[in-house]
Amino acid sequence: MSAWRRDRLIVFALLLSVAGAVAPATAADKWILQGLLDAEVWGTNDGSPTLTRDEGDTGPVGRLRLWTAGDIAPGLQGMVRGSVNGGAATNHDGTDTDLELAFGRYTVPGKVRMIVEAGRIVTPIGDFARRYLSSSNPLVGDPEAYAIHYPDGVKVSGWLGSFDYTLAYVNQPLTGARYNVDAGRAFRPALAAGYTPFTGFRFGAYATQGPYLGKDSDPFMPAGSDWRDYDEKTAGLDMQFSRGYFELHGEMTRSHYEIPTVADSGHAWVWYLEPKYTITPRLFTALRFERNDYQWVFPIAGTSWMTADLSVCDIELGMGYRIASGALFKVSYRREKWNVAEAIRDYYPDGYAVAAQLSWTFDALQMAERPR
Repeated sequence: MSAWRRDRLIVFALLLSVAGAVAPATAADKWILQGLLDAEVWGTNDGSPTLTRDEGDTGPVGRLRLWTAGDIAPGLQGMVRGSVNGGAATNHDGTDTDLELAFGRYTVPGKVRMIVEAGRIVTPIGDFARRYLSSSNPLVGDPEAYAIHYPDGVKVSGWLGSFDYTLAYVNQPLTGARYNVDAGRAFRPALAAGYTPFTGFRFGAYATQGPYLGKDSDPFMPAGSDWRDYDEKTAGLDMQFSRGYFELHGEMTRSHYEIPTVADSGHAWVWYLEPKYTITPRLFTALRFERNDYQWVFPIAGTSWMTADLSVCDIELGMGYRIASGALFKVSYRREKWNVAEAIRDYYPDGYAVAAQLSWTFDALQMAERPR
């Protein structure tokens, strides 16, 4: 673990300790200390570049998120959230820790209906970024192409009647990080707008542009350029619809990549649809179908680069049962099919994943309160 990451975690722990010590004694109604605990078991085949976990063996995943939030001054709130996860099916060695969120939020007074956030925030645009936690995600897995990032930056969001908007300036890309070289932290604008014509239905659009490569790419750059000179341009649409016991979410994104030494820009196109139906107040079922046509960009020798067009379709079907307030159990089955050139077919075998997840959302302050 780097010293920088260790220092961030120390700060996070201290803030949690202060919140836990101060809030019960002075302002428990203004500060929260909460958590989300996930326990998972995964079974997959071996060889899939996206679904395989623990080399195809059945393995566990444990994940704990803790956050504290509260009022700092009139109209100003703060939030810090950290996570720790481990287990054989995480596909990384040992225990991974991260400071996910650390930001201040200011609510503009009056009738403006505007909120400003600054610090480490979640990906500010897109549908899935609003509901990726296990307590909100109706399935165990995530859409393959919509990786959640925690960029540093500032975000302004607000509402004008039936319209909503988001203006952000952040230092990580929205898509592509799973397939290309590690993205560096370079700032770029991100814009989003939505319209809600009636209760239960919203559709929106978003766009962002900025570097998608990283400093590890510099040795492969043409003379006189560096990784910041090559942009990813992304635009997308999202929608949410609900009526009665039925919900539907969808998202579609198109990206173009400037590629070193390659005249034509690369492109990627991805979309998913996710219906959910609540059978009883505690029991629900959900399905997600996704198609991902993405551009794999990589250096091959010297300053020469190449791209590969890869395409995968996957479907995930699952059920969930709310055991008690804050406790949710889900199971899901996921299957993927690759459409790639025959020459590389052996590197992209079709995969599957079976998963079970128990998640528990808790309030640490209430648990720590002494009986009156």
